[in-house]
Amino acid sequence: MSAPHRVRAALRTETRIHARRGTAAAALALGAVWAALVLALPAEPGRTVAGLLLFLDTAGFGVLFAAVLMLGERTSGAWAALAASPLGAGEYLAARLCAFTVLGAAAAVPITAAARPVGGLGGALTAVAATALLAALLCAVSVAACASARDTADLVAVVPLCLAPLLAPPLLVAVGAAGHPALYAVPTTAAHTAVRWGLDPASVPLTGTAVALLAGWAAAATLGACLLARWALARARTVEGERPPWVTACRRARRPLPAHGSRHPVRVLARTDLRGAATDGMVWALLAGPVLVALALRAGLPLAADLPLLAGADPARWRPMLLAALVLLHVPVMAGSLVALRAVEDRERGALDVWAASPLGTGTYLACRAVAAAVLSAVQLAVCLPLSALADGSAAYAVPSAALLAAAFALAVTAAAPDRVRALVVLKGAGVLFALVPVLVWVLPGPWPRLLLALPPAWPLAALPGYGLAPAPAAGLCAAAAAALLAAAAWRWARAALAR
Repeated sequence: MSAPHRVRAALRTETRIHARRGTAAAALALGAVWAALVLALPAEPGRTVAGLLLFLDTAGFGVLFAAVLMLGERTSGAWAALAASPLGAGEYLAARLCAFTVLGAAAAVPITAAARPVGGLGGALTAVAATALLAALLCAVSVAACASARDTADLVAVVPLCLAPLLAPPLLVAVGAAGHPALYAVPTTAAHTAVRWGLDPASVPLTGTAVALLAGWAAAATLGACLLARWALARARTVEGERPPWVTACRRARRPLPAHGSRHPVRVLARTDLRGAATDGMVWALLAGPVLVALALRAGLPLAADLPLLAGADPARWRPMLLAALVLLHVPVMAGSLVALRAVEDRERGALDVWAASPLGTGTYLACRAVAAAVLSAVQLAVCLPLSALADGSAAYAVPSAALLAAAFALAVTAAAPDRVRALVVLKGAGVLFALVPVLVWVLPGPWPRLLLALPPAWPLAALPGYGLAPAPAAGLCAAAAAALLAAAAWRWARAALAR
């Protein structure tokens, strides 16, 4: 079979994977949601928001999915079969990057159209093409960084470290916080400049020729990232994921404890998790995320009014909304995601079947995971709420319901997702819901905010005095009771799903 035939066969396989796992539907659905959000904004801020969404969400959609798909192939044995097949590392990579690039471009079309580009069709095509270029670049870097990863903890620890230098400079330039010419040498800044120029040339302090040169540099950097990813894949196939010594030492420290019949099964599960948590990059990454966001809010909000992007606005008026979206609901999502990914990984690898057959049992295992999510969320909120400098003592009324939502969230993801790819799809959609609900409740007029109280993410908002939806003490009790009932229903659902 010739190389073009092998690539076509790999593309057909990729198409079936994305259709079966729900990644294609998730990308297109997110594109429609963001397009509706951009369309609801006035034209000028809508184009600014669209440029940020195309970079942060649409272009970066495939970053974790590409690595998790590769990880699933390694753990399922498909990786060894691919290595023995005629399909080369470059052809495998071409099919995977092509699939995520097409998904990124397809999701960018409605967002770009909703932004009403100043240059019309030509500007829209430029923005979509630059978004596709960004998607290919970020996915290639992710594959290169995670080619030898063996579990989700490796991915969550490695991806932020590798992508942070590529994500921060474009954001600083886009919001006007920095404009040094050296920042445009970062490939992602160069590509994102082309996105912004396609939406509104006046937003870019460069000529069209300079933007074209930057786009060419971004394309060359993308080609280099693809070559690096191909080398990393070829090496990973040869040595089957050989690890650096420090990773081996960490894994040795995370070996499960020997079984002892006298130990209570809950204590065994807790000790096993705690012993591995100290060297688990996923734990540290997901725990550090809300703390860093809270610190950024504390330090950045007083300076936000000076940014050109927010000229004429008063960010201090948004304090309740920022508190709700970036702290109160962000923490349960991160805590629930951490616990859910651990449970789904146990389920995919068969470890959950072992726990179910042990004296622990499926029900107790799920209850332990739910309690872990709730406690972790409550502790993080106790740290992050005062750390953000956005909350007063009355925000404590919302903490019980938010912590119980983390438990319900973790259980629901465990029930709905039989593997890590589907878990990421669910987490992606739920994260968008948790981020949009506090914004919609804040900005919608009339009776709409109270109608949104039917959604679980809105329950803790009723206990925030800044939203003024209800008296805080009574709302906190009602929200906590509703979240407890939701967690109990999610526990029953997860137990039934795992029993099948």
